[in-house]
Amino acid sequence: MKRKLVWIFVLLLMVISPQLAVCEESRYPVLDSKFPAAEAKLGWIDNEHVIFHGYEMGKFGQKSSDDGHEIRETGLFIWDIPQNKVTKYWNIDGQVGLCVFRGTVVFKQRAKPGQNIWNVVTGNLGGAQQRKEERKVWLNGTSCRLHEEQPEWAVQDGHRRWGLLEEHGYLDFGLPSRADPSKASPILLYPPKQNPKKLPFTGEQVRFHLGYFEFADVYLLERHEETTYATHIWQLKPNGTVSDALKPTGEQWEKLGWGQYSLTKKGLFSAGGSGAYNQVGTTGGYLFLQGNKPVRLIEGLTRNISVSPDGCKVAFVHVLHSQAGADSFRSLLAGKPGTRTLKMIDLCAGKGE
Repeated sequence: MKRKLVWIFVLLLMVISPQLAVCEESRYPVLDSKFPAAEAKLGWIDNEHVIFHGYEMGKFGQKSSDDGHEIRETGLFIWDIPQNKVTKYWNIDGQVGLCVFRGTVVFKQRAKPGQNIWNVVTGNLGGAQQRKEERKVWLNGTSCRLHEEQPEWAVQDGHRRWGLLEEHGYLDFGLPSRADPSKASPILLYPPKQNPKKLPFTGEQVRFHLGYFEFADVYLLERHEETTYATHIWQLKPNGTVSDALKPTGEQWEKLGWGQYSLTKKGLFSAGGSGAYNQVGTTGGYLFLQGNKPVRLIEGLTRNISVSPDGCKVAFVHVLHSQAGADSFRSLLAGKPGTRTLKMIDLCAGKGE
């Protein structure tokens, strides 16, 4: 009888507390660069090299002229995964709009404060070149291609448009209509030199942000929600076909708090959970297995997630909790590396689930 009561109690806890309904740590290998990384955009140059914003010892303390942060990012760095070695790629003063795709690295820095003159940097794994641009250029944030002539997705007529790979066209989310969602128009896919294709949701139902995952040749779209509960995630093929990547069904774990959804060969990877200022709680990087069951692969705050071109590796900026993040900040000021570092999980190695 006592054993039965114990099991009833455990089941009640799982219903009451969504944290207990999540399967815990899987056994994929985690690699730590042990290099101080900033919570900023990063990307994969290829399947073995990650470029990221980072800090150098002894170069902190002054506010960045760009973003006002008290500790400015001093460089873009490349992490060589097989060698587990970090080298400096380019000097920066604060965060830059980093774009990385198919071996190409693009970003720009203001040449002089307050002036619309930019130093545009383009390069690859072997190095980069800088040129000054006084006229406007348009950067496709998906393909990282620079356009000297205004592309269709950059037309300023009130519509919200998102450039896909040039060979795929662009998405038109329509005019903003948050005040009256009934007036929202369907999202239209404009393939090059073809008639537009209507997608099965409106521009107000989908968050104005998407990512492209080359290994699967799909884009991920996320349903716009006012909460951090798990939300509907769709996969969009270049031909306009839409399928579900994640569809909430009312499970308790959906209320944990989720964000930064990315697609891997093993399923969706997402930052999730919550915790106190000095406690991990349920925070971590989670992999959604078959049946959309999340498994925590690493504890702690997982930021700026990026997936390798082959879909196997996930890189991210990681620190255990907010207190550890504050301690890491103080360590940087003292000339020490701290514990907020760039880490990587290889989902195509190890025992996994």
